[in-house]
Amino acid sequence: MAENRFQVAIVGAGPVGLTLANLLGVYGVRTAVLERNATTVDEPRAIAIDAESLRTMQGAGLYDTVKDDLLSGFHVDYVNGRGKLLLAIDLNETPYGHARQSSFDQPLLERQLLEGAGRFAHCEVRFGHRVEALVQNLDDVELTGRDANGTAFRIEAEYVVGCDGGRSTIRQQLGIAMSGNTEPQRWLVIDTVDPQLDSGFTCRFFCDPARPAMTLKKRDRKRRWEWMLLPGEQEGDLLDEKRIQALLAPHTDPSQVRIERKCVYTFHSIVADRYRDGRVLIAGDAAHMMPPFAGQGLNGGIRDARNLSWKLPLVLTGLAGDGLLDTYEIERRDHVIHATRIANRLGAFIQPTSALRAWLRDVFFFGVNLLPFGQRRFDEFLAASLLVPRLPAGTFVPAAAARGVAGAMLVQPRVTLANGDICALDELLGTGFAILGVGADPSHELANDVRAAWETIGARFVHVLASGPLTSADGAIDHSGRLHAWLHGSTARFLAVRPDKFVVAQFTATDAAKITNEAIALLTPQ
Repeated sequence: MAENRFQVAIVGAGPVGLTLANLLGVYGVRTAVLERNATTVDEPRAIAIDAESLRTMQGAGLYDTVKDDLLSGFHVDYVNGRGKLLLAIDLNETPYGHARQSSFDQPLLERQLLEGAGRFAHCEVRFGHRVEALVQNLDDVELTGRDANGTAFRIEAEYVVGCDGGRSTIRQQLGIAMSGNTEPQRWLVIDTVDPQLDSGFTCRFFCDPARPAMTLKKRDRKRRWEWMLLPGEQEGDLLDEKRIQALLAPHTDPSQVRIERKCVYTFHSIVADRYRDGRVLIAGDAAHMMPPFAGQGLNGGIRDARNLSWKLPLVLTGLAGDGLLDTYEIERRDHVIHATRIANRLGAFIQPTSALRAWLRDVFFFGVNLLPFGQRRFDEFLAASLLVPRLPAGTFVPAAAARGVAGAMLVQPRVTLANGDICALDELLGTGFAILGVGADPSHELANDVRAAWETIGARFVHVLASGPLTSADGAIDHSGRLHAWLHGSTARFLAVRPDKFVVAQFTATDAAKITNEAIALLTPQ
């Protein structure tokens, strides 16, 4: 008889649910994943994965598995209806150890995540299991439903996470409403295999009022195309094979293009009114959906999984009280709302069908490009909005200094170990909490009681120098100087780093005891 009691049950085996399962597997949590479909998806859906999501794959021990199938880093350009460049964005930079954006193949990623979950004896993935109802008790949650044979099943778990998509059964069972709106525009989305255009532009937005469109290249000669449906057009008009060939013809030879998938999408800008109800939480599309113009839909869901992945184990092991899970919504919901606004602004920039509005937009961007540093300042606006991960509020101790890094995601250079090996910083920090000394050794410069407080939650002590020699085996050298530069010359050289690599506190040896007490109280509320 199959085991039917778990610490966490995840409903939905899409990329968010399977990512969470892998992360919980790393932390030793007994996990069940229930998926109504017979297997993972076989059609491409999401196509963009960002540096924060790839860092999550790294934390799950899967980056080496997925990296060879990525088109890592690219330039994005926006051209108007006359083919004139309006804006270009470079997404190749790697401040967090990975390119800011890469393209990927979702069916392959899901298979890799599924295989990754199979590494853990304490993790089960059950396909063909449709959850129909849930009941919350004082100490657990009961999930009931039917498997592919129509046989009833019952699962008990201390916590449940609904990762079951935009029509989430879990969200509906909880009676959680979603707020926002459905975009009036519909878009034709096709995925192709195109040998001819394999060496062409990687990512381009066609900001043409006659018909806005975009394309993004993936590996293995694959490419995504999207075209807006115009007023009066029906889905069947653009799904017609000859019409698709006509749309492709200005860019490539349609006769040698193989279409893997075609559909018409209506984009949503909606977010759940709450992310938690007692012992049940929701994540991914079950909690939020946004337009694709900023490439943040899937990545927002993976952020949800990463956020929950270290908080649930703390609660399950009794190191933290149940209240820690309330910070999940605090840290994720406002960020999603902000990212959705940016996506909508980019969409408004891309898709005006009014010739006057498109002309005014063009004039604005030609002016930006003429101004000294105009392009750079616009890039910095986008970076601050989307590309520099920072928590607006949540589980971190606000820095006294205006330029403090508490609440920000730690940068990730490659570092040189004492034995001469080179690795990414996260490999040195590990998968749990870490106290990182930048140009300082926490094992020697922090008081015993401070170190003991961090040891209660399993923190690892690491120091990174700008140059050698190293005095201990748990240190490394950052020859790039990126860590020191990131601190902007601050004398607060000790960083308490969460498992998701956000900085929970920044302190000096002098104020270490005070800030450590504040941080531990936030991380382990009872």
